[in-house]
Amino acid sequence: MFIDVTFFVKYVFLFLSFFVYSQQLTLQDTGVNLEFIKRELSAPYQSNTVIITGNKYYFKKSINATLKLSNNESPVNVVTNYNLLEQTFDVFDGSETLKLLPNKIKKVIFPDKEFVSIDNKFYEAIEVNDNFSLLADTYLEIYFPEYTPGIQDKPDPKYRKKNSVLLYYKDRFNYVERRKSFLISMFNKNMAKEINTFMKKNKISPRDNDELKSLFVEFHSSLNR
Repeated sequence: MFIDVTFFVKYVFLFLSFFVYSQQLTLQDTGVNLEFIKRELSAPYQSNTVIITGNKYYFKKSINATLKLSNNESPVNVVTNYNLLEQTFDVFDGSETLKLLPNKIKKVIFPDKEFVSIDNKFYEAIEVNDNFSLLADTYLEIYFPEYTPGIQDKPDPKYRKKNSVLLYYKDRFNYVERRKSFLISMFNKNMAKEINTFMKKNKISPRDNDELKSLFVEFHSSLNR
């Protein structure tokens, strides 16, 4: 099979030129954004000195996100990750770790996940609309494994991922227990039978965020909280 070497070399050269140019644009944009983020949207901080095993971040590695700002200026792109231990978004500039300021940022939008800022704190968004916000407060709980003093060395602290669901309704936070009876109690009493039927028919599991969301979307007008 005959291959036109001249065409192949030209093609590779054009591809590499485009790749380098694209990388330069990306680096340039990132640099501009990083300076703005450092100056306006973040603050340096000392990370928690507690030694724990495992990953303390929401994602396995930092990924691209879009920041919607509280002052409605143009969105800003950033590479970040949610620190579950300290409940902040970390940004690394190569020399220090910065934390994004929730009072300056309205939303942090990832390709398949969104966080919102309410009352100077970030929450994972399960459902956010004009009527209510169903949120997850996700964090790490530190604990010490059991051991026998004098026989075993004291182990390093470990952690487990915790997730509390909150309903933000009429400018108030309400804790949501993942129990069917509790969920029904959040709505008007005269809707109990209808809600119970809806949960059975749609096999709503209080442990599933998407299914929980469908319940509040369907009956939000009957909330009594």
